[in-house]
Parts: sequence; structure tokens; C-alpha cells
Amino acid sequence: MEQTAGNTAQPVSPSNTSCDLIGSDIDSIEDYTETTRSLVCDDCWKNLFAHDSFRKAWDGQFRDVPFFEVKSHEDIVFSYVTTIDQINRSKEEGCSWCTMLSTPPHTFWSSSAFRIAFRPALYCDGTLLGAQRMTVWVGQGARPKELFSYPIYTKLRDPCANEVVARDRALQMKSTRTVKLALDCIHDCIANHATCPKPINSFFPTRVIDCTNPMKPKLLVSLAPIREPYVVLSYVWGEGQPYKTTTINIEDYQRGINPIFLPQTIKDAIWTTRACGQRYLWVDALCIIQNSRQDQNREIGQIPNIFADAYFTIIAARSPGVSEGFLHDCTPPSVSITRLPFRCQSGSANIGAFFVEHDNIGKYDEGPDTTDPIHKRAWCLEERLLSARSLIYTSTTLRFHCQLLTVNVGAAARESHDLATHRLAIDWAPSPEDPRPSSPSSDAMFHYNRSTTLWDNIIMNYSKRYVTNEDDKLVALAGVAYRFGERWKKEPSSMYLAGLWHDNLQHDLLWHKKADDLYPRSTLYRAPSWSWASVDGCVEGTKMYPKEWGLYELIDCNLELVSKDLPFGGIASGSLTMNAKLIQASWRASGLYASNPLAVGGESKLYFAWRDTTEEIGERVWILPLCWRAKAEELAGLVLLPNDREGFYRRVGCFQDGACAWISKDDIEKLDSHKITIL
Repeated sequence: MEQTAGNTAQPVSPSNTSCDLIGSDIDSIEDYTETTRSLVCDDCWKNLFAHDSFRKAWDGQFRDVPFFEVKSHEDIVFSYVTTIDQINRSKEEGCSWCTMLSTPPHTFWSSSAFRIAFRPALYCDGTLLGAQRMTVWVGQGARPKELFSYPIYTKLRDPCANEVVARDRALQMKSTRTVKLALDCIHDCIANHATCPKPINSFFPTRVIDCTNPMKPKLLVSLAPIREPYVVLSYVWGEGQPYKTTTINIEDYQRGINPIFLPQTIKDAIWTTRACGQRYLWVDALCIIQNSRQDQNREIGQIPNIFADAYFTIIAARSPGVSEGFLHDCTPPSVSITRLPFRCQSGSANIGAFFVEHDNIGKYDEGPDTTDPIHKRAWCLEERLLSARSLIYTSTTLRFHCQLLTVNVGAAARESHDLATHRLAIDWAPSPEDPRPSSPSSDAMFHYNRSTTLWDNIIMNYSKRYVTNEDDKLVALAGVAYRFGERWKKEPSSMYLAGLWHDNLQHDLLWHKKADDLYPRSTLYRAPSWSWASVDGCVEGTKMYPKEWGLYELIDCNLELVSKDLPFGGIASGSLTMNAKLIQASWRASGLYASNPLAVGGESKLYFAWRDTTEEIGERVWILPLCWRAKAEELAGLVLLPNDREGFYRRVGCFQDGACAWISKDDIEKLDSHKITIL
């Protein structure tokens, strides 16, 4: 991803003058100028907001100077000295600038010497990722302290809109303007993002909703090949859906569906589909026969294609349930925002206004990426990961997401941030026209932990989420696993092991749970004990190390699928058989203690030991050394409990012992090997 800093905003159209330039709420350009001038006190107007002073600070962002050095360049920053008493007096009189300087958490300063500069905007392939920022330092000398660095934006028709590139957020979701902003993002991605897959209409789902007449949508069954675009919906059910497709009503739905009976989220999706100029919409509740397990397995197996080949995905992120909808207006930002005068380049008499958003690290925009209801549902993660382009209806605004970037629509950028777990890595993720073969053990896959960390991070994100049906634990991630498998060009039966990868098994087996996030072991079988899918709650992977020596020999892996239609899906039974070393241990309240096989009566406490569940397992356990990490002199492995049958065990935990002094790699290799099976 190429990111550049700089100001490449398009100038305001010459026709946008006078009242039209400002907006219908201001009678004239003179009134607007006077109103903007009154935002600050006389002292501030004569200092920072004097034309030449402000332009000095503003134009410094275009100088070729690293920003961490800017505060030391007197020809780039604007500096001025005032008194604390003067700031407090002006605050009482309503000066926006002095109020911002004296508002917590900015009240720690004792000096009254300030330096002000602006940081350039951040772009990626021509798309605005990060807004320009206003940075203020306080203190004299060579090392002033940063007071704040906040993103700035302005209104579309403000006089300074050709210099301040970011805009205010779209809050009205069901408006033609917001739809246009969304379509602009989609079209820009298709036209300008070389790394994002282009829509090629190579696949069409078995069934879609024909939205030609939103007042009478109908279920379309594609008996013949159709090469047309379609839209998909990703949403939280959150409740039962009485009106869903079954073997009983499927023929009636093909004649038409009364929208009165549809939940609001699906009605909103139909409106959005039509507003964006599209005809077909895929919704799981209506396009999968819900009372046919055979149809469910077949259609779930098509999920990777359904989402990857869609023109775009509608993600109803803000809706906690299907009856809630997602097109209601968003509330205005809850963060503090200060409006200040802007001295335009076109002349000292031309004054605009910009807004400073008091959000230093972009928490307001980042919050919905983790807290909106959709991020609690397991199925929705793969739907987002598989989608080429998505419109995300968050609790704060409408966002556009593709395989390159995530942005607020309408250039409403603030702080540039993105979550790696919200997309598949572009440099290796497969696309229909780019099926490059590769191996999960190749240097390219694991260089700088890239691929392994990606899978680990996806599992960590996914395992935090809930699945309504426990036996869907692996099924709800099967589409993502399929894409990994497609890239690695191997058959699932020999490669994908209940959420782990055969060619990276040593690493993948070392997942662990945090002590404060343990749950009882499920009574419903859904995966072997060595798979993360066998436990509830967040799972974390281990780090990759450049030099690891395996201390076991894998003999066989046996897995029985629930359905052959889902080779990356549910597991009916599974086991690993290996030749391995076993060391007796005691797991007490104070920690895990390994018995030293080379010293009678000696035992050592292992540095890290994580239980998988809250179940009572007794004190006596066995540890299975999996690998030795040379640089850290670290031993890592599994904690096992014997099963009823001799030679059979199940996993109950994981351990790592850094700076291992009680036993060496050579000592372990000299121990007797045992043929064991882990269930």
C-alpha cells in the first residue's frame, strides 16, 4: 500500500460563490466572515489568526521537513507568547482558541509560550486516509512539549474547502447524498486500486432477491447461468426470523414477498441495493433453505464465492438485531470539536472556518470497528474478510472498506487507522484471476511472521465472537480457511486440521487461553481437544521464532468430517498420533511443576502455563515437549491428561518455559519416545 503525505485537494468550483458557497443558513459572505472572526479574542486574532501568522503555520506542512523536526524550525512554525491570565480571561469571554488551550487534559502546562504547525494529509492511491492535523507545543527552548495534535476538517462549501481536505462525517444514512458518496468510493476502488479485484461477474448465487420492485421483492432461482452483478448483506440476526425461506414457502416467495413481513434490516438492504443502482440482493435467511440441512451445507460451501464475487457487501454493523435496521441517522460525534477561523490563501479578507476534533489517536472512528454489534457475531468476520468491497453502516457514520483501505465516505477522514484482522493480506490473498500457488511453509508465506500472524490474528478476532449453534464453530470460518487453502494449493483432507494447518502444525498447536477468559469445557463435541475450536472464548497464538527444533514425530492425523460438502467445516471426530517424549508434571494452584527426569525428586516451575478451560483436572498431568527455541533457550509444548485407554490423551493446557535451565534440548532428545494419540 503506497501512502503519501501532501495536499492534493480539488479546488472548489468557481460557481460556488457568495451565499451558495457558505450555505443557506448565512445571509452573506460578509456576515459569515464576521461570524467567523468572532470565534476568537482580539489577542488571538492579532497573533495566531492574523493572516501572515496563520499562513506561516499552515504553509509549513508543504515544506520538505520531517514532522518530528518541525517544532525546531522557526521558519515553519508560528510561535507566540501570552500569559496564563490572559488565556483564562479570553476563555471566559468565549474565545474558542483559548478555551481549547485551557481545557483538560491541556491544563498541565506552566509555560505560556506556544508553537503551532499543521501536518499534511495522508493519501493512499489518491484516496484520503488521514486528515491534516493541527499540532501545538508548549514551552520554550529546544524541546517544547506537545500539547495536542488533532485532525481538522471543514464543510464542503466553506471558503477554505480547497485547502482543508477532510470533511464532516455523513450522518444521514438514508439520503441520496450519502448514497452518492458511497458509490464514489466503490467506483474509485474499481478504477484506481490496482491491488483490489475487479468485478468480473464470474459467479452468481443459486438464489437472490430481485429488488426491481422494492414493494414486491421476489426470490429468484438461477436455473441458467447469470452474469450480472449482485449485492450481499452481512448482518446480525439477533432474534428469530419467522419469515425465512423453507421448503414450504419457497415457491410462494418466487412469486413475491410482502415487505410488510420482512424485518427492517432486510428492508433497508433492499432500499440500499436499489438506491445504488443494483437489482439483485443475497440474504442468507431468504436465499438458503433454512429447514434443509443439505441445502445449508451446499450453500455454506459457496460462501467464499458468494461474498468474494459480489459487487459490494452491505454490512449492517450498527444493528444488534434484524428488526432494528441500519438506515436511521447517526448521532453527532460525542468528542469535543472546536471551530476556528481559517485565513485563506486567496487574500487577507477571505476567511473560512475549520473544525478541530479533539481525538488524538482516532478512537472515535476506531471504536465502532470493535464495539458495533456485528463484531460480536462469528459469521460476520468471514463475510467481511471475503468481501472485495463493503459499505459498513457503523454507529458513527458510513465507512467504505476494500482490500486496500478503510475510510469514512465523503473524505471524512480523521486519524488513519485500520485493523489487520479486517482483511486478508493483499500480497498473497487469492483472487479468481490470480490463483498463484504457494506453500504455507515457504519463506514468502512466513517472512516477518506475515502469513502465520495473519491466521493467528484472525483466530484471535474470531474466537472472541459468538456462534448461536456450537457446532458451527468451524463452519462459520470455513470460507476463510478455504481461501487460505486455495492459495496454498492443497487438498483440505491433507492440509487443514480442524482449524490448524498441517504444514505449520508445530506452531498452530501452541495456541493458549488467558487465565481471565476461561470457560467450562463444552459438552457438545465440535473439535478435538488439540484444536482451538474445542474451547470457548478468545484464543491467542504463539510467536514465530526463526529457529525452532521439533521434539516429536507426527505419525498420523485422522479427521472425520460432519459433511463432505464442507471440507473446511465441522468435525465429527479427530485425533493426532505421534512419537513424543512425555514428562510427568504437577499442576497446582501455584503453577505447573515439571518433574526432572534426570534428577530424582527434582522439579521445576514452568514460566508460563495456561489452562484451556475451568474444568477440574486433578494435579497429576503430563507435559509434551513440542519444540525448542534456540535463541530464547525456550521449551514449549502441551499439557496432557491421560484418557481411559492406554496411550490416549487429551489436551488440557499449554506451556512455555523461557531460559529453560532444568533440562536441555539434548536431554529431551535422549528421553524415551512413546507412541501416543491425542483426541
